Amino acid sequence: MSPSDLFDVAEAQARKEAGMARAASARASLLAIAQEHARKIAQAKVTVTSDDVADYMERHGLDYSALGNASGSVFRGDFEWTGQVIASQRPSTHGRIIRVWRLKT
Repeated sequence: MSPSDLFDVAEAQARKEAGMARAASARASLLAIAQEHARKIAQAKVTVTSDDVADYMERHGLDYSALGNASGSVFRGDFEWTGQVIASQRPSTHGRIIRVWRLKT
């Protein structure tokens, strides 16, 4: 790889979009359920996180972790980032930082 190939914003974005599309396609039905749950939570609470969606799904007999890489697409489309982040409370996330989302206005 030459230095000119090392940093290419357009190529990086294209690969990100392609990867997200593949992941979303592979888990389309479960992703649709997660997105619907996210919308319901945001309508009730104003904001929503992946922890909220994971909790809701678990309480309804679904496994959020089964989304795999498609979990990165849960908040695409109808949502906008509030600019806030919080530490995840799920042990499986090791306390990583997650975004706080709201429905687009």
